[in-house]
Amino acid sequence: MTTTDEPLPFDLKLAREAFATSAQLHGAATRRAAGKLSEHDFDRLHACDAAFTTALREGRVQDAIAADDAFHRVILEAAGDPDLLVSVELMLPRLRRMDLWLFTRKAFGDDDSSHPAIIDALRAEDGETAAGRVEASFTTAGEELAAAVGR
Repeated sequence: MTTTDEPLPFDLKLAREAFATSAQLHGAATRRAAGKLSEHDFDRLHACDAAFTTALREGRVQDAIAADDAFHRVILEAAGDPDLLVSVELMLPRLRRMDLWLFTRKAFGDDDSSHPAIIDALRAEDGETAAGRVEASFTTAGEELAAAVGR
């Protein structure tokens, strides 16, 4: 039996579904945030991406995850939808365990950050393109993890 302080058990074979749900939530937030981001928000997005890429390059996986969370939090806050924020928060315990594996792979791979393309689309107020890139990032992560666990 788990307590409220312990993470809930999670079947890694559900990775595809968990990341698909997160893709939908973050995609919706990105669409709503388009056109609402201030220059300060864009500065924060750039700073989060810089922290993310530096942490990955240096193999600091937990810091990379924190920077990625902060990047998406800027978008969630700009979306101004408390229901989306709560829904994303509810998914985090499921994703956190999987993120460790995914971000460790990224730290030792040559993957480029998807953040700059998301920022560019948001700056152009193209919510559909930005959301598509966000959704693709989450969906790809879920597919990679699902493939790794043999599903």
